[in-house]
Amino acid sequence: MPITTPPMLRTLGALEHLFAAYGEDGTMNFTIAARISGALSESAITAALAKVQERHVLLRASLGWGEDGAHCFMLSERPIPLSVIAAPATSWDRIAESEMNMPLLSADIPLVRATMASESGSTILFLTFNHAVADGMAAVLVMREVLTVLGGAKLSIAAEDRRLEDKIGLEVPRFFRSSSDSVGIVDTAAPISSSTGRATVDAVEFDKDRFTRLQQTAKSRAMTINTMITAALGRALVSLNDRWSEGALRVMSPIDLRSGFDIPDHVGLSLSIAITPFERSATAFWDEASRVQEQIARFRDKKMALRMVDDIAKRCFADASYEATRHRVLEHGPFDSVMTNFGVLQVPTSLGDLVVEKMWAPALRSMPGQDVVAAATFDGALSLVHTSVAGTEGLLARIVQILEEA
Repeated sequence: MPITTPPMLRTLGALEHLFAAYGEDGTMNFTIAARISGALSESAITAALAKVQERHVLLRASLGWGEDGAHCFMLSERPIPLSVIAAPATSWDRIAESEMNMPLLSADIPLVRATMASESGSTILFLTFNHAVADGMAAVLVMREVLTVLGGAKLSIAAEDRRLEDKIGLEVPRFFRSSSDSVGIVDTAAPISSSTGRATVDAVEFDKDRFTRLQQTAKSRAMTINTMITAALGRALVSLNDRWSEGALRVMSPIDLRSGFDIPDHVGLSLSIAITPFERSATAFWDEASRVQEQIARFRDKKMALRMVDDIAKRCFADASYEATRHRVLEHGPFDSVMTNFGVLQVPTSLGDLVVEKMWAPALRSMPGQDVVAAATFDGALSLVHTSVAGTEGLLARIVQILEEA
């Protein structure tokens, strides 16, 4: 029986190509979870996933290479896989941890999977993504639409799919398995595996009262919650980890480009990055926070955002091969830690007959030795989720201490 090649959807943009390189063995995969009141059936969730998958073509995509060697998304006819586990004594973060230790990459299945965990009186639904196909805000959209269908409502017509670069008016080349344009460059990068070791996930929560006090403190200082958490993360890491006793720590913050470039909600990538350095010093917390706020604001500028995406594209195109790109980003990445803030999760607490009891910030796996902290607010409470492979112990407790002493 002849082997058929799935049809090509389109070539990858620069960030999609970059995150595909990270994601070969699970790096930059992430998972988001919601707890729903009452028992949900496997068939109901399977049907809801199918309807959302039908609306967003990238939820039907896998990674592949075109006939000319260009990196591309291939259309898969496979449904979003759903696993069912019984979890009467397992917390959501332990399940998220399990998700972070299972790579999500295949030539013929979508780059997203789902897991449902049933417990007494509720169901926790997990959606796990390869970062090449979606960013965090897209994941929230997918979760909201799945819950909308489960609540009995219908979805609108199919959403448009275009590369980020097309949306922001940036021309980028195609990316190849081996670059014929890299004349004179010898690719010496051997295949590598970045994510040796097991990822761990832990979380803390500021309930409504504690979070309200934190908001009031931020407002009194003309600071944002994002600024405070980023500053606290940087200070916590340099105080806990001797690795930063001499060199500067570089904290990466994703920058959402949707509002700045009038990009509608969709499944895909719509982000740039900001890099904030931290060093051990006697600087007061609020002076540090002010510096962080100014630094991130610089990267939010539209020209700076375009420059960052363009720089990523040029670096990937200059690499001698896809494997050379992997070697560069995994061995010589531009950041040491990640702080990503989702703000208020745009998911209602009730959708028809469905009651959403809880949502958390996502877990996101990065390189060994790197710490990722994600923040999100749902129903008035703030969650902080720390994911790492051989990362910094006690990080969340130190962040909370710094925030509450500010």
